[in-house]
Amino acid sequence: MTKEKAFVIGDIHGMYHSLEVMLSHWRRDEEQLILVGDYIDRGPNSDSVLKTVRTLQKEHNAILLRGNHEQLFLNYLLEPRKEWKLYKQNGGATTISQLLQIQIEDVEAQAPEEVVEKLLEKEPWLIEWLESLVYYTTFGNHIIVHAGVDFTKSDWRYTSLHDFLWIREGFHYEKNTTGRNIIFGHTPVQTLHESVEPWQRDGKWGIDGGNVYGGSLIALRIDREEVNDVVVLR
Repeated sequence: MTKEKAFVIGDIHGMYHSLEVMLSHWRRDEEQLILVGDYIDRGPNSDSVLKTVRTLQKEHNAILLRGNHEQLFLNYLLEPRKEWKLYKQNGGATTISQLLQIQIEDVEAQAPEEVVEKLLEKEPWLIEWLESLVYYTTFGNHIIVHAGVDFTKSDWRYTSLHDFLWIREGFHYEKNTTGRNIIFGHTPVQTLHESVEPWQRDGKWGIDGGNVYGGSLIALRIDREEVNDVVVLR
């Protein structure tokens, strides 16, 4: 049965305990669960977060968006030698060490191709699952996307795949021409205003609370027309 309400959770980045607490606020019988991406990297428990979100997807039809960190991980798995440096710069070694249950130093001491071989032997689902993650979803009058959309396009759906995952300039402070609310993560709200609460401007709702940096994990309760409530875990 199609649900008329949804619960949208911002960037998690391996913060498993925060995710567990946030899920206790989710009204699963009446709310569609939507997560905006960036489940992994930097935080202490990306392995547990991945296991949990995959279970939510399988058992509760959770909609899982692709974040730029999932894309970085996928790129690394497909081309380890070429993509290792960039993925490492973005916190990827923490995720790999947690999945393989080895020290970060041991990850960095091995050839990237060897590490990927071990990852795929232990978790053979990784590539197919990462490739299946969607770039955006809609829920009534809401667009839900990891980073944002390109307002210069005649239709926001023509936004490049790169911009769905990475856009900042040209989105936050530009006029919202979609006629819809846009719920997004990617940019910690502390960089947009002096608060760990959601950032709002012209129908745009930023919900990356910078939890992995000591900020907050944010979720929104929405119906098909508007945002009804905010949950902020500090």
